[in-house]
Amino acid sequence: MIKRVVHLLGIPFVNTTHEQFVDELKRRLEQKEKTFVVTANPEILMKTKEDNEFQHVVKRADYVTPDGIGVVLLSKLKRRPIKERITGFDLTVDLLQYADDENLSVYLLGAKESVNKEAAKQIQSTYPNLNIVGRHHGYIDIDDEKIHDEIYEQSPDIVFVALGAPKQELFIDRHIKNAQKGLFIGVGGSLDVHAKAVKRAPDIWIKLNLEWLYRMIKQPERIKRNIKVFSFMIKTLLKND
Repeated sequence: MIKRVVHLLGIPFVNTTHEQFVDELKRRLEQKEKTFVVTANPEILMKTKEDNEFQHVVKRADYVTPDGIGVVLLSKLKRRPIKERITGFDLTVDLLQYADDENLSVYLLGAKESVNKEAAKQIQSTYPNLNIVGRHHGYIDIDDEKIHDEIYEQSPDIVFVALGAPKQELFIDRHIKNAQKGLFIGVGGSLDVHAKAVKRAPDIWIKLNLEWLYRMIKQPERIKRNIKVFSFMIKTLLKND
């Protein structure tokens, strides 16, 4: 069991390698332990300071991973170094592969209906041995009982929730308590990538930790919110805590 964490602004981030963390999730899946994973980038970290309810939700998760080079850099500059970035998309890929290897069941929640449908098609084609027991677009209320009942009845091994933050974390927090089992993980825009509706940054950008810049170039509408996040990170660095 992974016990080492690094606290940043009160949020306990797992401090391990991607590979070790995936092994931990596999162990929990094997033992059918209910698991709530938050993949937290700087924007999510910022939201925890703006919204106390959301902060409590994130703290209730079983694991919070450092999804975003900004979180890793902040930890180093605060002299509480996190070993490496663990992204939601990379976890999605590894979990899908594990589900394929072990014939596990998955549920896909999020994105537009056309994107969700295509993501399910592409995932099933790439991982033919896993079982997609349900899927639904992301235009829902977090208290939607229909989705809750379907997930409860199908009892999937893994639930990928791609509603964007904070909606996906709030949804998981409200519904996981009634699930019989399952690994629930917030994965942001991962379904868009699997559906090929959005292209992930080339490997060289990822290796250079510039995936955020690639996204901003491809999606200029992100500039305004990125400026807000950068401002928050600078204020955090200048603050002694």
